Amino acid sequence: MEPKRNIDRLVEETLDSASHIKPAKTPPFFKEKVLSKMTQAHIEKEENGIRYLDWLTPGYQAAILIALVIINLVALLSNTTNDTYVESIEDFAEVYGLSEGDTDSYWHQN
Repeated sequence: MEPKRNIDRLVEETLDSASHIKPAKTPPFFKEKVLSKMTQAHIEKEENGIRYLDWLTPGYQAAILIALVIINLVALLSNTTNDTYVESIEDFAEVYGLSEGDTDSYWHQN
């Protein structure tokens, strides 16, 4: 039971240390000064011309989305009209004796 007593003692010490916490002292109007500096930095950034993706307005986003959907549909439709996939699967099944009509495969030999 020694480890349990040790854990209980550590928990008590931790809880006691929390009672010694005091509020932090900040200078008057600290929040206002920090917010003012952040706003000033943001304004300076805009004045310097540092902008990323400002040109990507919702209109451009919609146009890009529509273009991607059309490209995907064209790729999907052009791929499904191709019968080479079905032929290659049939060739594979025939070579390995997996086709339904083929009973001369390795598994059906006596």
